[in-house]
Amino acid sequence: MNRTPILPTDTPPAPSASIPAGPTSPFVAPRFDALLLVCGRCAERGSGPPRRKAKKLPGEFRKALGAERPRFRIVESSCLGLCPKKATAVAAATGDGPLRLAAVRGRSDVQAVADHLRRRG
Repeated sequence: MNRTPILPTDTPPAPSASIPAGPTSPFVAPRFDALLLVCGRCAERGSGPPRRKAKKLPGEFRKALGAERPRFRIVESSCLGLCPKKATAVAAATGDGPLRLAAVRGRSDVQAVADHLRRRG
């Protein structure tokens, strides 16, 4: 089977650019522009953040990020490797730069991360 390699480009495509779909391409256009990964292991950890229910963190990010563009898909992932003390690790991939990691300890951190991602997106 002849496979065409996927080569990196200098500039990423615009989030609204459609990816060619059809019988020759397995790719489809997503309904979101960026990903926010929440560490599932931090959420289950017994020594996790005090006074914070880590399972509610994706909902807090949804509220803080809002519905306008860029639209984020918020997903619980496996361990992200940051493993902060008394915090939950999150990673953001916006497509316009490197993956960003953050240790979220409270509501102010949620808002700070959301504000930073809104400026970049």
